[in-house]
Amino acid sequence: MTSLIRENERQQLLDLSVVTTLDDAARTMVADIRHTRFIEIPADTAFQQSMFKVRHAVARRIYQNGVLPSLYYAKVLQALHGERSFDAVILEGGPASAPEQFVRRFPDNLWYHMHYVPEWEFDSTGYARVLAVSDFAANAWREHCRNQQTSVVTVHNGIDIDRFSHDLSQQDRDKARQALGFSPEDVIVLYCGRIIPVKGVLQLLKAVEQIDDPHVKLLVIGSPNFGAKDRTDYLEEVERRVQSLAERVKFTGFVQNSQIWRYAKLADMQAVPSLWEDAAPTVCMEAMAMGLPLVVTRSGGIQEYTSPQCALTVPKDDHVEDGLKQAIIALRDDPERRHRMAQAGLDRSRDFTVASMYTHFVEQCERA
Repeated sequence: MTSLIRENERQQLLDLSVVTTLDDAARTMVADIRHTRFIEIPADTAFQQSMFKVRHAVARRIYQNGVLPSLYYAKVLQALHGERSFDAVILEGGPASAPEQFVRRFPDNLWYHMHYVPEWEFDSTGYARVLAVSDFAANAWREHCRNQQTSVVTVHNGIDIDRFSHDLSQQDRDKARQALGFSPEDVIVLYCGRIIPVKGVLQLLKAVEQIDDPHVKLLVIGSPNFGAKDRTDYLEEVERRVQSLAERVKFTGFVQNSQIWRYAKLADMQAVPSLWEDAAPTVCMEAMAMGLPLVVTRSGGIQEYTSPQCALTVPKDDHVEDGLKQAIIALRDDPERRHRMAQAGLDRSRDFTVASMYTHFVEQCERA
C-alpha cells in the first residue's frame, strides 16, 4: 500500500483515503503526503484486546458468523461512520469472507486484496471484487472458493527498482567480499528470507553441503537468530547444518532493505527455495533488479514474475535438494550464462515497477 500511496503522489489519479494505525515512523512519512487522506485509528491496548475477546466469544455463540474478526475492524467501521461514499473499499488481507458489518455498510463496493494462495476449500461472500497478486493466486481462489459470484482479477506487485539498481566497482566488490571472508575464487549463493520451514533454507543448506567444492558458499542476509527463546526442531537442524558447513556459510546480520543491494552485489546468484505456494515473493523481483541470476522452485506465482531466461526452476518435490544442487553447479560452471541471465533479469524487472502496478491498479478501479 505504501508504494501505491507514493506513486499516487506522482500521478494523482486516485482519490485515496487510508484507514490505519500510525507509529512514529509512519507519521513522519505521511507528513509529506499531499494526495492521500489518512484516517488514523488508535492502536489496541492490552485491556481493549482482552475485553474484545470476551465479547467476541459471547457474540459468536449468539450470532455465529455475524461478528467482526478483531477489534481493529470495529475501530475501522467506527472511523468510517458518517464518511462520504467511496467507489471502492478495499480490505488489505484479513478474512476471506467479508465481515457482515462491512457488507451492510458497503454492500456493492467492498473489495479484497489477496496476498496469499488459498490451498483448501472455503466460503467467501460479500466482496464485489478480489485483487490477487498473481494469476496463480487468482486461479487458486477460483478453484477453492465455493462461492463463484465474486470477480477475481490480478494486479501484479511492483517494486521501486531504483532502490536496487546500484553499481559497485570491482575494487569495492573485492574488498567487501574479503571483509566477509570470501576469496576471489568463491562462487557465492545469496539467500534472503526468514529461517522458517516453508522458505526452504534447510534444503538449500543441504544442497550446498552436497556440492563437493569448498568455493561454493552461501551468504544469508539476516540473522541466524539461533539464540531466540522460541526454539524449534527446525531451527536446531538448521543450526547443525550451518555448523557442519563452517566457513561456507556467512550471515550478514540484520540489513535495512535499502542496503540489501550492497550485499547482493557480492553474490553470483540468488536462491529462492520456497516449499509452499508463494503468491508473489518480492525477493525475486529485487534479485532481478540487482542483476542476480536466480535458482527458484516451481512455486506459486514465482514463474509469473521470473522467466526461463533469468531463472533456473527446480521442482519442489522430494528431490528438491538435488535439484537445487544441480542448478547451482550449472551456474557455477558457466559464468557467461550467469551474465546473460543477469541481463535478462534486469530487463524483466522493468515489467514489475511500482508505476506499472499503479497503472494496473487504477485500471481495475476505473472498471468498477
